[in-house]
Amino acid sequence: MILLLDIGNTRIKWGCLIGGEFQPGGAQSRGAGDVASMVAAVQARHCHPLHVVISNVADDAYREQLCRVVSETWGCQVEVAATEAAAFGVVNGYDEPHRLGVDRWLALIAARQLCDGALCLVDCGTALTVDLLTAEGFHLGGMIVPGVSLLQDTLVKNTEGLDVISGCWAGGEVRFMARNTVDALLAGACYSSVALIDRVFVDAQQSLGEGVSLVLTGGDASMLRPHLQCEGVFEPDLVLKGVAMIAGAASQ
Repeated sequence: MILLLDIGNTRIKWGCLIGGEFQPGGAQSRGAGDVASMVAAVQARHCHPLHVVISNVADDAYREQLCRVVSETWGCQVEVAATEAAAFGVVNGYDEPHRLGVDRWLALIAARQLCDGALCLVDCGTALTVDLLTAEGFHLGGMIVPGVSLLQDTLVKNTEGLDVISGCWAGGEVRFMARNTVDALLAGACYSSVALIDRVFVDAQQSLGEGVSLVLTGGDASMLRPHLQCEGVFEPDLVLKGVAMIAGAASQ
């Protein structure tokens, strides 16, 4: 069994590759003790990985901690996925390919397997990222904006008179017209993100043609999706599936 990890800005997700087949795992918030608790959750399923492959956007100290815990627990090495200039039918469109975030790269190569034609990939995480891919697999570039939580946090931290606790909107219901400040912050952040996605998809269709597919992933995608005018495919484990592709290729 190969353990697959997606270490994001606010969450850590895991899955596994068994006999070449991807199996979803679980997720938890990043924080003190999260590496140990993730390892405990994997062990609770009576799993003993022979290899670990990760997508990591955390700092070097976090990666080193993870490698140490994995080595002490299972006695195996950790392989860190890296962005490439081209792989799995996708050509990286960045001027300096290695500067494209590895999570965006892995999501792109996984999304390419979902859609035969052109696609617009939106990752609704801590940051909301957009990437466009032509039908031939050429990455046209992308954009990065604050995600829903960051939009709210930024407003609270930089506006006097907003008497709310940062982060208190987690899991809240999105209301069209809110009657309190917390709901108003969530609604504003949600609709700002929705408006951007809808507009980008219209422009993507003008650039790539009507056959372009919208692919959504990330922790906030399920909240934003019902408010979109455009139709999209939701794939919550897209980055992990990209990690699985790296792991599968390395094991052959």
